[in-house]
Amino acid sequence: MPPPCRSGQSLGKQSHCVRWVVNLDGLQPLRVIHNLNNPKTAAGWVTQHYGWWVVLYSLVIQAVSVGILIYSFTLFAVSWQDEFKASRRDVMMTISCLQIGMGVLGPLVGRALDLHPTRYVVIIGAFSLALGLSVAHQASQLWHLWLVYATLMPMAATMMGTLASQTLVARWFSHQRGLAMGLSAMGTNLGGMIFPLLIAGWLIDLGWRDTFLQLAGVGLLLVVPLTLLVLRREPPSNAAAPVPQSAAARLQTIDSDRIWSAREILQTSRFWLPFLALVPLNMTFGALQFNLAHFAKDAGLVEGAAAQFVTIGALCMLMGKLFFGTLGDRVDHRILFWIASAFMSAALLTLLFGHADFTLVLAVGFMGFAGGGILPLMGLIFGRLFGAASFGRVMGLVMLNVMLGALAPVAAGWVYDTTGDYDAAFWVLLVFIAQSMLAMLWLPKSSHHG
Repeated sequence: MPPPCRSGQSLGKQSHCVRWVVNLDGLQPLRVIHNLNNPKTAAGWVTQHYGWWVVLYSLVIQAVSVGILIYSFTLFAVSWQDEFKASRRDVMMTISCLQIGMGVLGPLVGRALDLHPTRYVVIIGAFSLALGLSVAHQASQLWHLWLVYATLMPMAATMMGTLASQTLVARWFSHQRGLAMGLSAMGTNLGGMIFPLLIAGWLIDLGWRDTFLQLAGVGLLLVVPLTLLVLRREPPSNAAAPVPQSAAARLQTIDSDRIWSAREILQTSRFWLPFLALVPLNMTFGALQFNLAHFAKDAGLVEGAAAQFVTIGALCMLMGKLFFGTLGDRVDHRILFWIASAFMSAALLTLLFGHADFTLVLAVGFMGFAGGGILPLMGLIFGRLFGAASFGRVMGLVMLNVMLGALAPVAAGWVYDTTGDYDAAFWVLLVFIAQSMLAMLWLPKSSHHG
């Protein structure tokens, strides 16, 4: 018979104990208390490894939200331009409405993730996505899409996308956090490889309106049951404990248990320096990613080529996330930022000076690899500077970065409508990237955790 449990007892290496209760039949064992910290027990093994199930879950919800709302947007853009007789600038306003809405809602959703169970937030996001797609399929004018993409779609993107996923991972991991965040961020690319190819076929057979209805059903069926199943368990209390560091590193790293207010976050240069440095990367990624279908059309490529470009970009982003996520625990984050910026610059230069069809594929590859570093770098840099306890709130404010990046697709579309090409927009973005690379010299060097 296991020993009795004592109040406040730590089981140590002991596997379990018994809690007793007195009733009419005498002293009876009420229940066995298992040691969830002992890896030799089944319960302990599950506790120590459950974080990786959370990572797997985060892959799915990001694949659905980002795959549908971000990666597949360019496929719908050409259909909308033809149906509504709109300019490229006006069509790009749709995705800008989504990004601005994400920036506005991000701080609110981040706070909600810190205060309320994540499963409630994610489920609301899933129903927002389904409702938004259902309403958008009835749009008769382009501004109807703007309205949906400014309201319901940002709720879906923030509540069941990267913000929720990275907050979950930050709470479940202290050691190997960079690897976990890199693997989690791969979900966006899985969505970018699966949904564009699926949607390309549906667009041909069903048209964009019925495709939206199909996606609404798929999103609900994939996200809601899995959320109820996986997020029944809360992260362990020691998951956010800081990794042992040198004295010099501790001077650069904020206590992981500190609760930061929004005002404190916005008043420190620790937030604004990396925040502003990441804006040009986001702007460039948006200007290129959301115009891929137009690039393919301008090059005279066959219908369906855009979906293939999106898939190639997503595959390269997958490689980028593995690269940046794996090295994030070992290499100075500034160096990783400079690598991502160099590849993004290479994408712009390839589009500026390349003329053959294969150069478009090369540019998409450069863009994808660099874009794959954005999400892991955000999580790693801000997680190091502000800790896990306020991670949701900090990343919610970081979503304002997306709102600033929303200017790029519209500006690039306007440049094309005005001049007949994207060259001026690409040169401006190159200047912004160079400035951000220089600014990152002032970010404190990150320690190597090994």
